Amino acid sequence: MSKLSKKEKTEMIAAAMKTISEQKGLSPEARRRGLAILQQAYAKEADSGT
Repeated sequence: MSKLSKKEKTEMIAAAMKTISEQKGLSPEARRRGLAILQQAYAKEADSGT
């Protein structure tokens, strides 16, 4: 399996964030937890030099 590019990783994280934010069945706390983790990953990926 080939490695994903930095752009592909960032796009996947952003898509996951959008999906979680649009889920109506999630409790507000579950939504916040999921988004917090993805925001950390997004920031880490955006800041990484790879």
